[in-house]
Amino acid sequence: MKRWMLWIGLIALLALTVVKLALNKRTVIERVYRHDKHAPVHVTVEAVLAGRGGQGPRYGGTIVPVREGRVMAEVPGRVLHVAVREGQQVRKGDLLAQLDGELLRLQQEAALVQVAALEKDLARYRVLTAADAVQGVQLEKTEQALHSARIQLANVTEQLQRTTIRAPFDGEVTQLLVQEGSVVAPSMPVATLSDPRELEVLLHVNEKDVAQFQHGQTVQVTMGDRSTPFTGTVHSIGRRGDVANRFPVRIALSADTRIVAGMSTTVILPNSTTVDQVTIPARALLGSAIEPEVYVVRDSVARRMPIAVATAGDGRMIVQRGLTAGDLVVTSGAVSLHDGARVTYR
Repeated sequence: MKRWMLWIGLIALLALTVVKLALNKRTVIERVYRHDKHAPVHVTVEAVLAGRGGQGPRYGGTIVPVREGRVMAEVPGRVLHVAVREGQQVRKGDLLAQLDGELLRLQQEAALVQVAALEKDLARYRVLTAADAVQGVQLEKTEQALHSARIQLANVTEQLQRTTIRAPFDGEVTQLLVQEGSVVAPSMPVATLSDPRELEVLLHVNEKDVAQFQHGQTVQVTMGDRSTPFTGTVHSIGRRGDVANRFPVRIALSADTRIVAGMSTTVILPNSTTVDQVTIPARALLGSAIEPEVYVVRDSVARRMPIAVATAGDGRMIVQRGLTAGDLVVTSGAVSLHDGARVTYR
């Protein structure tokens, strides 16, 4: 009797457990979030503004040296001595590094001995040829051998001189790429040298905007948090773009001790027109600066649209194409959107 009661109790406990698990599963399923793609997404929007701007478009750039180059090894060898350090100022002709030239020195000595011996032979054959003691062909062969030996000597001497690596111009060692004991090969960079006295701004401008730059054009250049802009002059506009169809534009700067290579800059073009400028908040932009897009809300539906922009400053972008004043662009909540999504907004 007791055994039957025990079994009945176990079965009842098991039944209660199954019922409890089923109820828990139902509760969990009810609490799971299911995205309703037809439900409207709440976003924040701002209207596209139009106004007369006092400045032209802005473009980000970098301060770079006008003169910069990598110093290459011209002969193979092991680095015996590095004579400079990064940040050191050097003059043209100063020693940068010395390569092991022992093998070349031995070759030079051998070439010197060979040239000396052939010069003696040539002098002797000239005397003998004049006395008809030897044929003239022997004299010609000796002259040719001496000429070849002198060329070999000159080549070895030049190679030996190239084991001494010197600065090609006045400047600063901005990067040292070898150390003592390193083995270098021809065309391998040893150091990067730049002249900090002459600096310029380098821009990479997309193909839609490059026509706004002209040779000799005066522009304003601002650096970081500096309130006083510098004046620059456009002196080079590249005619070949990179893989992203951006063209290099270089702007000459007047000498100023506050300007250092590597600084970020903003270049402001002159605004020669008085037409209204259409602007949007920079935070409304989607994608890259090369192919910017925005979500435009019309009739409570978000549409993803490509536009063309230029930097205007103060967190706003000048819209060059794609929007008109009064359009509503999404500034917050775009991460939950897709083209054609229904929205509510404020």
